[in-house]
Amino acid sequence: MKQLTFDSNEAVWFMVGGNFSADPGWKHKVRYHHGDYELIICIRGPINLIIGSQTMVLNANDVLIVPPYTTMKGTVPSSQAVEFCWLHFLIPDKPTLKTKDSPNNGKEKHHGDIISLNMSYHLTDLSDLLILTHQLLTVDRSQPFAQNQQNLFMTLILTQLANSVSQTAKEDKNSALVSQLKEWIRTNIFRSPTLKEIADETELNQQYVSRLFKKYVGMSPKHYMIYLKIQTAQALLIRTNLSVKEISTSAYFSDEKLFMKQFKKMTGVTPSAFRSKYQKVYHNNPVIDPVLPIPEKITQKLDYDRDPGTPLNHQE
Repeated sequence: MKQLTFDSNEAVWFMVGGNFSADPGWKHKVRYHHGDYELIICIRGPINLIIGSQTMVLNANDVLIVPPYTTMKGTVPSSQAVEFCWLHFLIPDKPTLKTKDSPNNGKEKHHGDIISLNMSYHLTDLSDLLILTHQLLTVDRSQPFAQNQQNLFMTLILTQLANSVSQTAKEDKNSALVSQLKEWIRTNIFRSPTLKEIADETELNQQYVSRLFKKYVGMSPKHYMIYLKIQTAQALLIRTNLSVKEISTSAYFSDEKLFMKQFKKMTGVTPSAFRSKYQKVYHNNPVIDPVLPIPEKITQKLDYDRDPGTPLNHQE
């Protein structure tokens, strides 16, 4: 199996990217990759493609890296609505595209300096990857060091992807259980379930569930719930014209003051300051990331106004 490897001490160069969606009947245009790679994260499929001479179908949770100097095009129109994130990037120095059992001939750096990525695979959970992608795409390119910030996000995305591959290969019963709990929390977040209710879902001890969750997610179930709520609020601040009070309610906070306090604690700025900084970011997809628990009625209030002069997320 081919792998892409690069030096972990070097930042990847982010070029351009976006979030794209289309109705049934869409087919990818012919696209030739010159010296750049493209990362495609499929949120909804199928997407029918031919990469070079290889025909493939991307379904939900499939991830693909298209190598440089390759022609990519759609084969047949999509049978249903599709959605995917696409990120073009350059690898520092000379990237290595090799097979897993290729010898290093004594020329490569220490294994700990090298990050290896499969060119295609399927993930059980896209949420962490999509949150990082959202953060990358909301960087204000008019600010100093914006390119540096985007490069670091792109590097982090690829690193997260490499870790996800490793985790998928070693996935066990506990990690599958935590993934189940994360999805249960997301779908029940509207009622802010207690730790007891979360534990009851698995019929396990509360303390055990809390320890297990923290081991795999890096935070307790309670903090993960707050994290999801703040991510939801950030998306609504950027993508709608709802008032801060309305967003507080739509992000499942029972108290506006608590929302303001938690938002600033997690992001370092107030909701209004966050909106002011990112509200002009261009998106070519009117649908908010489906991994976030956006109330269905709020999707009807999305602000579809676009700024065609912003080059960050041009149409794929």
